[in-house]
Amino acid sequence: MTQTNRLIGLSLAELKTRTLQFAMRLACMIGGVLLMLGFSTSVSAIDLQPGEIAVPPPGMNFVQLNFVYSERGDLYAANQKVSNATKLINSQFQARYIHTFNTGELPSVVYVQTPLGQVQPQKALRSFYTNESGVGDTTLVYAIWPYADREEKKYWALGTYLTLPTGHYDAGNGLINLGGNRYSVALQTAYQRPISQSVSWMAAVDAVWFGKNDNYFDHQLATQQKTLKQDALYTAQTGLAYDLSKQFSLAAAYFYTEGGQRILDNVAVANSTSQMQRYQLTATARFSFATMMLQYGDDISTKNGYIEDSRVIFRVIKAF
Repeated sequence: MTQTNRLIGLSLAELKTRTLQFAMRLACMIGGVLLMLGFSTSVSAIDLQPGEIAVPPPGMNFVQLNFVYSERGDLYAANQKVSNATKLINSQFQARYIHTFNTGELPSVVYVQTPLGQVQPQKALRSFYTNESGVGDTTLVYAIWPYADREEKKYWALGTYLTLPTGHYDAGNGLINLGGNRYSVALQTAYQRPISQSVSWMAAVDAVWFGKNDNYFDHQLATQQKTLKQDALYTAQTGLAYDLSKQFSLAAAYFYTEGGQRILDNVAVANSTSQMQRYQLTATARFSFATMMLQYGDDISTKNGYIEDSRVIFRVIKAF
């Protein structure tokens, strides 16, 4: 081998080593960043829909089908944008079965919901995470109305949620998964009342507690298995609904979420606490064969993680 060839070979070897070192550093950075994001299709905040706090009649069954599409982009840490080289796309089809009844004399409802979807990392994330598709975690819900005045249209409801780790989970994909590989439970209380003949107001607060995930890796290049824990996550929401007629209505809702710091192997992860504000707009049409909702929203602000640029939801609810 000539001197020139040896120099070229050495340069190529050095370039390969440096490229690998850079890729590993970038992977570690992105893995840590995803801990800030907390991007997972498992339960987080519990969004109530317009009219959902109104008491349904007992002895009814419903099927609700939802299609959800969302995109997340720029990365934030401590309220500062630190990168625009990332993108996450999440699309889901959710099927929910609902049954109404009475617990003693109190109106009650149970439902079970299972999603089927896909999570797609884009831009810089594609080098370190794979697309995920399949079944998500299943959620079971029991709600009861301690107070319900159908004539005055005033309602107070309590709900309990249990999410089971039934979804597809790839340990090497970190938090970019359809399933969380952990249980979670939540409690929610909500109130609704009219403020005029055609306008109603609602408010709700909820708290979510998470089990631990003993099979967690930061990303596909990580070699160390870790245990992921998470503090409780709290959300407050409020909204107004305006009835254009008996058939059509419009609604707007505001959500504030805080908490949920992540802990890896008993060490708190910096900049992993959620603090976000978001909104959602809803148009509802009631037909004889079904009720349909079209919704749009995104994040107003986020302290840590990837900000949601857009979220579109289409819902169909059918009684039988």
